[in-house]
Amino acid sequence: SELASSKRHAHLAGAGPSQSCTRVHGWLQQPPPDEARAAPLAGPMATRRRGHSPKPSVRRESEMSSDGGGESSDGGGSPSSASAGGATRGLTPEQTKAGESKLAKVLTRLKFGTPMIFAFFLLVWLGHPYMVGLVCLLQTGLFRELVNVRYKPAKERKVPMFRTCQWAMFAVAMVHVYGRVFVKLGLAHSVAHRAPPFMGSIVLKSIKYYRLVSFSAYVAVFIGFVLSLRPGLYKYQIGNAVWTVGVLMLVVWQISGTTELIFSGLVWFMLPCGLVVANDCFAYFCGQAAGKKFIKAPFLALSPNKTWEGFIGGFLCTAVWGWYFAEWISRSQWLVCPQRNMDHFASLDCEPDSVFQVQTIPWPSEDFVVMTFICKPFQLHAAVLAIFASVVAPFGGFFASAIKRAYNIKDFDSLIPGHGGFMDRMDCQFLMLLCTNVHYRTFVQAAETLSHEDLLRIIGAMVPASRETFLGKVLTEYNCTGTCWPA
Repeated sequence: SELASSKRHAHLAGAGPSQSCTRVHGWLQQPPPDEARAAPLAGPMATRRRGHSPKPSVRRESEMSSDGGGESSDGGGSPSSASAGGATRGLTPEQTKAGESKLAKVLTRLKFGTPMIFAFFLLVWLGHPYMVGLVCLLQTGLFRELVNVRYKPAKERKVPMFRTCQWAMFAVAMVHVYGRVFVKLGLAHSVAHRAPPFMGSIVLKSIKYYRLVSFSAYVAVFIGFVLSLRPGLYKYQIGNAVWTVGVLMLVVWQISGTTELIFSGLVWFMLPCGLVVANDCFAYFCGQAAGKKFIKAPFLALSPNKTWEGFIGGFLCTAVWGWYFAEWISRSQWLVCPQRNMDHFASLDCEPDSVFQVQTIPWPSEDFVVMTFICKPFQLHAAVLAIFASVVAPFGGFFASAIKRAYNIKDFDSLIPGHGGFMDRMDCQFLMLLCTNVHYRTFVQAAETLSHEDLLRIIGAMVPASRETFLGKVLTEYNCTGTCWPA
């Protein structure tokens, strides 16, 4: 340091007075190396020391959305982030447009949607029990996706057996609903008669006590849930329990009548499913072709991409398509014949019901005729259901959109590329299947009369003691001496 100081004094001495003062002044003004490196980090604080007002910092919209400060039209959030339940985070409109084109989305949907359509028709060809199995699989996937919406790993790690309680609630609900339907349709007795003797006796006993079994399982799950409550997590646990009950109402109760529709004839299951799919496709293409060209007013805030042109065009096209679709599927005996047992590969041979035969139908009634239709009554039923599929069923999709916006997710799952999860494809089917079940039981099944096959099925569903009592009363009532009843 002494050598450097002597050199510096010698250098200053060799310079002129003004020049040396200038060099000394500049050397004193230069900040030390540490301060020079820290100067860029000072930012507004350094400016404030010099007496200048700092310029306000402007954050980009993408930065605000990445940390939760902003909300986009699709729910906001970073494209790379994902929720705990497998649902994908929403993208901003700019990110969506830059990420994929409309053509690419359509091609992806066709690529993965076509195999699903072929798989559906394969199950239709296999028969009624396999379609019931498909419905059970869909219900399981729907329940999983909906309960995952509120899943928070940080909290649920502190709650023992909470996910187990949720799935136990689902299992109890499924056993009770399907047990009731199978006993009502006589399918449980069919299983008992076709099973080995030991298994058949177990099935017959379970038929008698299935209500007690369901109730006992419900009580066990309820007590287990109460015992799992933990201090500090009461609100989260109770909220999730209420959410689970609501999900069970959607995916179990609303679809509880689907099994009855399937075994009454596959047409009553294919028709509502086909109408919803057709309306979705027609509304999409009509919206793409004429969206906001005639009606500028927004359709619905929950779904800003929906347009009035798509809604109206989908309604008209679905009504026309449903008329001819109903006529086409009602030609197949395999689809119109009901199945009364649980045979895995049943051969159905029946006389098609009058609802599937061409008739002259006065409208609105025989006493006051405005017009006359020459068609199958099934086509008129399809027209009514097509109106519901076009006007009311889409509100199931709007409800699903509200859930996604509330929890800031784009899709309920990434299971099917281009389609999302089960809930993204089945959101409109809940109301549609419920409506079809109510319509069938009100306007179709009520007009039917019991055939001898129905009576034999009911008699076969009785326990042996009740069957003997019934047959004895029939013989006494009709004074049969062995000639009117086969031995």
